[in-house]
Amino acid sequence: MKFLHISTILTVVGAASASHVVSGSNSRLPMSLSSVINDLEAEGASQIATFAFLTSRGVTKATRSHLLKSLFAITEDELSEVEIEDDVTTAFGKKMWEDLEHDTDEEDDEEAPVFTGIAVANPLPWASVTEVAATVQACGGNIVFVASLEDLFRGEGLFDKLAPAIERIVNNDECTETKNLVMVVEGATTPADLLNAKEKLEAAAAVILANIVQPKSGPVTTLQQVFDSVEYVASTGPVDELLCDIGGKCDPASAMTNVANAVFQDAQTQTTAAGLQGSPLDLAAGRKLLPISRKALESCLSVVNSNASNENGEMVLVRDFGALCDAAVKTSIDTFDKEAGANLLEKSPVAKRIRKELVEEMYSDLEGQYEEQVKLLHTAAFDSFKSSLSKLRLSPRLAADMEKVAGDAVKLFADTSKTIRAKNGGWSNAGVETASLRKELKEYITLRLQAARAGGKYTPVPRKGFTMGFHWLLPKPFGNDYRLEPWQVHAKDDLVYVPKDKITDVRKEDVMTGDWRDSIVPCPTANEMMYLK
Repeated sequence: MKFLHISTILTVVGAASASHVVSGSNSRLPMSLSSVINDLEAEGASQIATFAFLTSRGVTKATRSHLLKSLFAITEDELSEVEIEDDVTTAFGKKMWEDLEHDTDEEDDEEAPVFTGIAVANPLPWASVTEVAATVQACGGNIVFVASLEDLFRGEGLFDKLAPAIERIVNNDECTETKNLVMVVEGATTPADLLNAKEKLEAAAAVILANIVQPKSGPVTTLQQVFDSVEYVASTGPVDELLCDIGGKCDPASAMTNVANAVFQDAQTQTTAAGLQGSPLDLAAGRKLLPISRKALESCLSVVNSNASNENGEMVLVRDFGALCDAAVKTSIDTFDKEAGANLLEKSPVAKRIRKELVEEMYSDLEGQYEEQVKLLHTAAFDSFKSSLSKLRLSPRLAADMEKVAGDAVKLFADTSKTIRAKNGGWSNAGVETASLRKELKEYITLRLQAARAGGKYTPVPRKGFTMGFHWLLPKPFGNDYRLEPWQVHAKDDLVYVPKDKITDVRKEDVMTGDWRDSIVPCPTANEMMYLK
C-alpha cells in the first residue's frame, strides 16, 4: 500500500480552501483585464479562463449586483479584502483549485498542484456597444449571459449587446480559441424552465443572427455555430466551477495576447469611425459632455435616493414617486443643457446622442427603485386590508363585507401604482402585481372564513327560497265561436252566452271530465246576440 506525501495532502487541503478573489480593477475595459491576468499569474495560476458577464435588458440593477456575487461565489470576507461593486468594478480575478490525478509513485509525490484562474470582465451598465464587443473579444468569445424570464417571454431585450458581440467574434479571424456561452436563466427552478428558455432563446437568436454581418466562411444561423458549447443553467447556484470545466482556458500569455488584440482593433475601429462621421465639434462634445452626463446622472439618483429613503438609508414608500423621478430627471437634464450650451446641442449629433442616452440611462437606473416601490405598495395595501378587517363585525354578511374591504385595497393599490410610475420612463405598469394582490387577498379571505366557521363564530346567511307558478294557456280562451268558424254553425245549438253566475258557464263536474272546453263561448253585446234554433 502506498501513501501520498504529507506535504502534498496539506497543500491540496490548503489550496482547496483558498479559492477566492485575488484582484479587482476599476479601469476601462478591455484594458483592465490585463492587470487582473497579471495578478492571477503572480498568484500561481497556470491556466486562465476569461469570461464576459452580460445581462439582458430586463435584469434590474439590484438583481444584476446580486447575481454578480452569487454566480461567482464571492463571499463577504472576500469583499472586505478586494472591493467589488457592480457599478464600479470592471474586472476581477478569482483563484480556483484544479485537482490533478496524482500517481502513487514516489517521483510524482513532489508534483505541485496546478491552479486555474478565472478573469471576469464586468462591463458597466452604461458601457457602449463597441466597448462590450471589444470586451467579449478580449475574453476569447467566452460569455456568461443572464436572461430574465420576462425578456425570454417577450422575445425582446436579449440581444441589445449580445448581438454586436457575436458579430464581432464571428468576423474576427484571430479569435481561434474555444468559445463558450453559459446561459443563466433568472428565475428558472426546474429542468422544464430551462428547456422552455432554451427554445425561446434559440428562436429569437435565429431571427437576430440572420441580420448580422456574416463571416466570410459562411452564414451562421444558430448559437451552436457561433459557440463551441452552450450551457443552460439556473441562477440558484454558482457557476465558477462550471467555467473551469467547460474549457476555454489558456496560459496567461495567450490571455494577454487576446486583450492586446482587442484593444488594438478597438482603437482602429474608433479611429475609422471618427474619420467617417466625426468632426472637431463632435470630438469636443464627447470630451466635454461625457463628464457632465456622469455628474448629471449621479445628481439625479442622489435626489431620488434622498427623498425615498429614511434616516437609516432604507427605502420608504413615496406615493408620488413617479412625479419625483420625472422632476429629478428634468432638473438634471436642465443642468446638463445649461452646462453643455445650446450651440453644441444644436449642431453636434454626438451631443444629441449623449443627451438622449443620458435620459434613457437615468430612467433605467431608477426602474429598480420603482420595482421596490411597487413591493412596498403591495405591503402597504395588504396591511391596510388587514387593518380594515379588524373593524368588521361578525355577522351573517361577513363574507360580503370582507370582499368589499378587499376590493377597496385592490383599488388603492391600482390607483397608487399609477402615481409611483414615471410618465416618461417607459416602465411597465403594475397590472401583474395588481392581479397577484387580488389573488392573495381572496385566498386570505377564504382561510379566515373557514377558520371562523370552524370555530363557530360565523354562520353564513341561508339561501332564500323561491316560488314557482304554473299557468295554463288556453288555446281558445273564448271557446269555439261560430262566427270565427262558420262551418261549425250547426255543430251545436242552445248556445248560452251569459251563464247564471255571470262568471263562468263551467261547472265543477265539467272540470273533472274535461268537457268544459266545449262550453266556453264569448259573451257579445245584446245587439250582436244571435240564437240558433
